[in-house]
Amino acid sequence: MSRSPLVLVVGPPHSGTTILDAALGVSPHVVGVGEALRLTAGANPGHLDGGASERICTCGTRAGDCPLWSGVLPHLGSGVSVASHFPLVAAAARGLSPEVRLVLDSSPNALDYLDALEAFDVRVLQITRDVRSWVASRRRRKGDNLVSAHVTWLRNVVGIDSALTDSGLPRFRLGYEELALRPREVLGMICDWLGVPFDERMLTPFGNTGSHIITGNSSIRTRRLAASIRYDGSWMVSDDNPLASAVLSALCMRTNRRLVYSNDLLKRRT
Repeated sequence: MSRSPLVLVVGPPHSGTTILDAALGVSPHVVGVGEALRLTAGANPGHLDGGASERICTCGTRAGDCPLWSGVLPHLGSGVSVASHFPLVAAAARGLSPEVRLVLDSSPNALDYLDALEAFDVRVLQITRDVRSWVASRRRRKGDNLVSAHVTWLRNVVGIDSALTDSGLPRFRLGYEELALRPREVLGMICDWLGVPFDERMLTPFGNTGSHIITGNSSIRTRRLAASIRYDGSWMVSDDNPLASAVLSALCMRTNRRLVYSNDLLKRRT
């Protein structure tokens, strides 16, 4: 029996997995389900309590009225597991339209659940955010010190890259900076890799996406933040201990270049 196609978007948290899910979900051949793997693994128990049906989906409705989640949430109670319950989400996604070819999950740690996904033909989009941008974001959100933030980035990206190498799964590497600064080119390359046509509306996912995201980065459900794919370069003018930041970033730079800029889209154009 053939296995159902499944695309995983993986990367460290806050590296663009959710916006990429929404952008690709504009295609009628792709349905993104947000962080459904984490949800069915019980990693967000608060998302499955009595208020789960009130969460707003990117389709614009309450999850309890969503054409995908309304039929799935009642089955995601106690004893939820990826092996038993993620196939219900994937089947609901495929059942939305006969045009759907690919289901896409954007759980950043999706590789943790590979053993439970043997029924699927898995491909991976590996997205990595520039260490300097990621560290600045991490320090704003979590208050990590500079050393801890850099070590966390390096541990995460190297761990993901090594796990993918060991798995042998087909993968497409991209940098968040490439996606945010050259979205048309990057999305076109990804669409070619996935075998689906590029759609100009992928550049403006808010209100256009066919993905059904109720978990993940909440900004995807805010018009001001998700109206287009754009880059937040505020880290570039930060005066947060510049000498220490420069030294720590330099220690990560070989890995940074290899994972973030491997498609050569941001080289100076002559």
